Amino acid sequence: MKTKIDYFDYDTLLQPTDWRFAAAVVGLCKYFDYFGIVYKVLYDVEEKPDNYIHGFDGIIYKSEDITEEKYLEFAENYFEKYMTHKNILNILESQEFSEEQIKLVNDLVKSKTVLKGLFDKIKFNGTNKDIFISTIEENRAEIIKNIFKNGNNLYKNYCNERLIFTEDNSTCRLRGYNVDKDRKTSNLGFCFSKESFESNDILEFDFIPFAFSNPDMRETYFVNNNFSVKSLTQTNYAFSNQLSSTENKYDKNKLMLVLQNSKDYISYDVEIISKSQDKAYYETFFVRLERLKKLRELSGKSLNFVKEINDKYIFNLEKEVYMRCLNNVLLDDAILRMFRFYFDDNAGKSYIKSRTDMLIDINVSWKGNEIMDEIKNQIGLAKKCGHLVSKRLIEMKSSNKIISYKYKLSSALNTHDYDRVKDILLRLSAEVSMEFPFFYAFLENAEKYKDIVFAFANSLNEGSLNNNEENN
Repeated sequence: MKTKIDYFDYDTLLQPTDWRFAAAVVGLCKYFDYFGIVYKVLYDVEEKPDNYIHGFDGIIYKSEDITEEKYLEFAENYFEKYMTHKNILNILESQEFSEEQIKLVNDLVKSKTVLKGLFDKIKFNGTNKDIFISTIEENRAEIIKNIFKNGNNLYKNYCNERLIFTEDNSTCRLRGYNVDKDRKTSNLGFCFSKESFESNDILEFDFIPFAFSNPDMRETYFVNNNFSVKSLTQTNYAFSNQLSSTENKYDKNKLMLVLQNSKDYISYDVEIISKSQDKAYYETFFVRLERLKKLRELSGKSLNFVKEINDKYIFNLEKEVYMRCLNNVLLDDAILRMFRFYFDDNAGKSYIKSRTDMLIDINVSWKGNEIMDEIKNQIGLAKKCGHLVSKRLIEMKSSNKIISYKYKLSSALNTHDYDRVKDILLRLSAEVSMEFPFFYAFLENAEKYKDIVFAFANSLNEGSLNNNEENN
């Protein structure tokens, strides 16, 4: 919440009452620190200003310290890598230019509309660098503003680019919060009354892009642990640094790997805001400490498996497990999907089997220690039975039935047809003349003990069995 105050020489208090204000606080702190502008942290002052909201930290500052000139200078420095004119100026520092450098300068000019307009009738030829340098310096503010506000990974990703550095907007400038007032808006308000619609927007929301993590990623993150300004700034600094140093192709996987290693600065429930360049809105998910501990337990487990389902969807096992862990969702559907991959002619069956075994173990552990201790022995029995059944069918010259029974079991489990699962197990038991000790637990409570059948079905192997498998 932003509050006008009369506090010594300061006139504004910004408190992180929701994630938008929290992110604005982080961005503003970076801005003030960059210019060496003095501000105060609410928790650090003995005498509190009037009208502050109890229970929230905040920053106290002078509104006059926020100027468009300084804002653009800060944006240029913070996102220097993406400032095309800076790249051009760096090249122009040379005394002589190769053909490659000349071409690069002209290509960079063409890449930005604002630069194309300024150099419409001029091409860099290696001898006219002074014209290019002076033109850029004379129009520097305009260039920065246009590049920054229109960058898909910069301001435009987070806010309506038409509202940059504006005040008194009738709707919030943030993506997903912004409303086109020229379109029908009666459905926004209570009882279709647009007069009842309320929105808040402040200039300080322009600092939100500086609070999110790495612009190199298509999906960026902000950790809203708004216990204090100190925790906000330090957590997001550490979080962003870890994301930068984590090598992984997928942004969500990067996020999960960082969360696994975040115990030094995240030791409580937190809210994480994500913003993808592919989506015109922000997403929020809550990371509970209990689930975070479960996520950290996954560290070191090999969950590498990626399969393209279609042009629009790639199944990434690691990502699927991590997201289910944080959302407190069991792995039943992921296990069943791995079964389906097993039946693919091109599938690496032994690799899929080992990953599925791991998923089953993780699934059981997520159900709690009491159930895990109860099921652990049954899981072992089920796996051993699966190996012995496979061996028996091979000896009976009926190895083709192994994959058939595995398919039937997975199909019945997929539809939650537990009566059919029981029928299949009874028929298989009779065919191989074996008793299945684990069957009685499943008979007692199929939903509770279905992991046992998962383990059994996964252990059915139509290939040759070695002694190590039989003894597992």
